[in-house]
Amino acid sequence: MTVTVDKLNAMIAGTELESHDVKTILLMTAREPSQAPIFNHASMAHNNHFFFQGIAPNGTPMPDELRRELEASFSSIESLRLEFIVTASAMFGPGFVWLVKAGPGDYRLLPTYLAGSPYPGAHWRMQSTDMNTVGSDGSARTYLRNQGLGARRRVGDLPPGGIELEPLLCLNTWEHAWLLDWGMGVDGKGGKAAYVDAWWKLIDWEKVHQRSGVLRPEFMSETSP
Repeated sequence: MTVTVDKLNAMIAGTELESHDVKTILLMTAREPSQAPIFNHASMAHNNHFFFQGIAPNGTPMPDELRRELEASFSSIESLRLEFIVTASAMFGPGFVWLVKAGPGDYRLLPTYLAGSPYPGAHWRMQSTDMNTVGSDGSARTYLRNQGLGARRRVGDLPPGGIELEPLLCLNTWEHAWLLDWGMGVDGKGGKAAYVDAWWKLIDWEKVHQRSGVLRPEFMSETSP
């Protein structure tokens, strides 16, 4: 991860991106093909940091308020655990699996591949021009350059049909995170599924709870609903 951050810092040195945090950088560059290397390094740095922030040496207990909300979305905590295992195991290639909150009491799992970002604002580039009608006189190149520059003014916009969501927990499924210690897995032992099962025991549920915004009784006033 240190190498990723060092490379990112080198790429943005002396630019307007230098003063921003990694989340802002990835959102500012996600829609510009010419800045794909910066996006990839920023998104990888963000995702890995999120992954490490979500674990603790021995894990932490799941607060009751969070448990009730997760059970409402996944029927049970065991179902959520199994869904993490199945989703990660089924991914054809490296990436991340996210527990996200899409609204009050609405929790979902979201897989992203490679350096993909869970934030909807990073998922599209607005393209109002039909590229089939753009000639070969250089206008296509001009259009794409202008479109890319304009993307910075739309940071945070949602793609068509996109919804707001908040990432709460991240599982790294890149091979370097599990293959060396867990192997490919034979006869149901080892492999990615065993890695996810071990990761589950280390989750910092208190951190997830804080990110979820679920109110705890001790923080609620007498007039709170």
